[in-house]
Amino acid sequence: MTDEKATLRVAEIFYSIQGEGPYAGYPCVFVRLAGCDLRCRWCDTNHAWEGGETLDFEEALAVVESYGCRFVELTGGEPLLQAGALPFLERLDALGYRIAVETNGARAIDDVPESATIVMDVKCPSSGESSKLRVENFDKLK
Repeated sequence: MTDEKATLRVAEIFYSIQGEGPYAGYPCVFVRLAGCDLRCRWCDTNHAWEGGETLDFEEALAVVESYGCRFVELTGGEPLLQAGALPFLERLDALGYRIAVETNGARAIDDVPESATIVMDVKCPSSGESSKLRVENFDKLK
């Protein structure tokens, strides 16, 4: 039996330029996890709402390392839905990667590693999902 805390359900892993947050413009490896608990009207990644391929950490790390980039963002869907997300971020941090996580703000961010940059995609009323935002997350942003 596979330990779900040591696996990720991955929609895609790709190399691109960071477009948001304090590291906008930096090269980045994006690990897009599958699954989302929201259904925003204007979602641009609805292909990640479901499905995905299950990878253990070593498989995911091998793909990340193949790009030769030391900045990794965990995104989704909603990455914090997966039991393996936080342990994977901790693993990346221990390996010396600069890490970021993009979250929809509907889940607690308390346990995200201190070194991580948190990109919180605040859902405005037009999304149809603004009531799901955990406003207490604002106090944890830095």
